[in-house]
Amino acid sequence: MEKTNTNNLRYVIYARKSSESEDRQALSIQSQIIEMKEIAKREKLAVVKIFEESKSAKAPGRPVFGEMIKLLKSKKADGILCWKIDRLARNPVDEGMVKWLLQNETIRKIKTFDRDYNPEDNVVIASIEFGMANQYIRDLSRNVKRGLAEKVRRGEYPGAPPAGYINHAKTKQLMLDPDNWRHIKKAFWLYSTGMYSVKTLSDRFFSEGLRSKTGKKVHHSTIHKILTNPIYYGWFRYNGQIHKGIHPPIISKGIFDKVQEILFPRKHAKRANKRDFVFRNFLTCGECGLKITAEVQKGHIYYRCTKSRGAGKCSQRYIREEDLISEIEKKLRQFSFDKEIIDLAIESAKQNGRKQYEHYTAIEKKNKFLLEKNQILQNSLVEKFVDNNIPEDIYNRKLAELRGEEATLEGKLADAKSNYRNVFEKIEQMATFVKVAPKIFKDGTNDDKKDVISVISSNIEIKDRKITGFTLAMPFVWLIKDMENAKTPRGENQGFEPLFLAKTTSKEVALSSKLRGWDSNPQPIGYTYPIVS
Repeated sequence: MEKTNTNNLRYVIYARKSSESEDRQALSIQSQIIEMKEIAKREKLAVVKIFEESKSAKAPGRPVFGEMIKLLKSKKADGILCWKIDRLARNPVDEGMVKWLLQNETIRKIKTFDRDYNPEDNVVIASIEFGMANQYIRDLSRNVKRGLAEKVRRGEYPGAPPAGYINHAKTKQLMLDPDNWRHIKKAFWLYSTGMYSVKTLSDRFFSEGLRSKTGKKVHHSTIHKILTNPIYYGWFRYNGQIHKGIHPPIISKGIFDKVQEILFPRKHAKRANKRDFVFRNFLTCGECGLKITAEVQKGHIYYRCTKSRGAGKCSQRYIREEDLISEIEKKLRQFSFDKEIIDLAIESAKQNGRKQYEHYTAIEKKNKFLLEKNQILQNSLVEKFVDNNIPEDIYNRKLAELRGEEATLEGKLADAKSNYRNVFEKIEQMATFVKVAPKIFKDGTNDDKKDVISVISSNIEIKDRKITGFTLAMPFVWLIKDMENAKTPRGENQGFEPLFLAKTTSKEVALSSKLRGWDSNPQPIGYTYPIVS
């Protein structure tokens, strides 16, 4: 083949830079263009068009590359100026296209910063360089996957930091984002009460200063993704499985599971069709023991027995919500202690608290045993899979179950340790709430009333429009027992007396506000402290 006449050739400049890792060492697009313009000026080459593209060449389908090829085929240009040959192709399809156009002289010259490629050259040379570029990208892909798999084995999250986390500047491992992690924790706690929708949380956190990375409001769909992401209790998803992470968790596995139950779509649909009555889930009939339901009649809310066993088996009538609230206020006023008795009860409760160490130590030992058993089962499952004794789909499903169980057991283990570490702090919190609950109930909104009842009572019994039973929720039953002991001189039993302190000071109210908000160990009002399991 005769040597191509390169006089008066018309060139295009093609500059490409991918944001992906394979182009980490490549010049920027503007740097490539500057270098190619210098070559064109030095060698007096005519440049008819410059093509810039920000896309990986590891797969065919680059739109700007396609435009360049179309221009060359139309004979409006004869040659290509590019920094290196791998800027043109890193996959066999585009490689074949460029080589074919070069061999049939549609492309009459490819000029790079260090060499020229001509139609009459031995095709093996270009093939080798294209092949090296293609093999580089394949090797890099394998290396990246291997590196990510190794990170996962070490428990390091292999993706971009989710909301609430940032990468450590040196180790690149996840660490808590000081600006946002408390918002994430609060979102889980609030949603776990069942009193907030995802959209409500989005609005609330926007008003409290939470912003996206672009400074905008965090959309409720993003809040939903946050609430379903296991990374916040210390695990993360990768390739369809969950893996244990070494990053600091923001919430416990128990809270995460509770949120998932509330997020279950069918429960959402069922709850959406119901009106939110403040006391409906806390009342039972004192005559037949059935649940009390609520309804609206002539603008008033009435609570009545469901009478699902038949109207003839229960004679109870309705009670208006205003009357029910008055009854509860009376009961709370009956449950009143002076400060001395409260303080004595705290001391007595702390004595009982020391006994809880043995209880939680036993829980810790049990969960450690179950964790060891779980690890044995996981190892056995992997060995069976490696030996081709079980199908891949069964392996994946069973491994996901075992890892989910592992996460749950670790959550229980952490809760046990936390409980016996913080038992005295929780006793103080209980006592503080005891003092101010009546005032919160009396002066607060319907949501405040619901908060108070959800904390202090597991059941309120109504008969003849009066409260005939008031079952205390844990841990207040335990505290009441200590109050009775503190009230009883010389072992004499003086019976059940009040739970709450009717008179409150501004300081106590302020402390209640803090308890109802979020301190260093935030607990929502709707949460029952797990002092006794």
